[in-house]
Amino acid sequence: MRHTFLLCGLLSLANLAFADHHQLAIDARQPIVELDVTSVTLGDDTSVINAESKMGVYGRVYLSFVLSSNATGNGGTYTFQGRGYVDDETMFSGSGVGVWHRKGPTLVMHQLVNISDGTVNFDRIVMNPLERTGTLAAYALK
Repeated sequence: MRHTFLLCGLLSLANLAFADHHQLAIDARQPIVELDVTSVTLGDDTSVINAESKMGVYGRVYLSFVLSSNATGNGGTYTFQGRGYVDDETMFSGSGVGVWHRKGPTLVMHQLVNISDGTVNFDRIVMNPLERTGTLAAYALK
């Protein structure tokens, strides 16, 4: 149920961003970062993509995305978990939900992330499974 409410909120934000009479202005939390896809696990109901990166304020980050497909298999919803290690004493954790769609071989993902320090991000992730790479743009909502 919680995931449904977060997805509705995400879709509402997307609608506001593209409406002619509304404007949504959010600031980048950090520069766009490169992702390395470290593994993909395929399943009947869900698939899991794991990635890692070095991300400015979050340090060395490990990411897991659990994707569910829609009826066509060209999109769907997903849940997210992430951990960031800045140094020996500083660690962040984050969880979220999102929507994804396939554009050719590329996956385009949009997610809301709640981070352990109280911040909330809206992320846009583009992954290229053929190259095992991706990018992540994080925008500050809170």
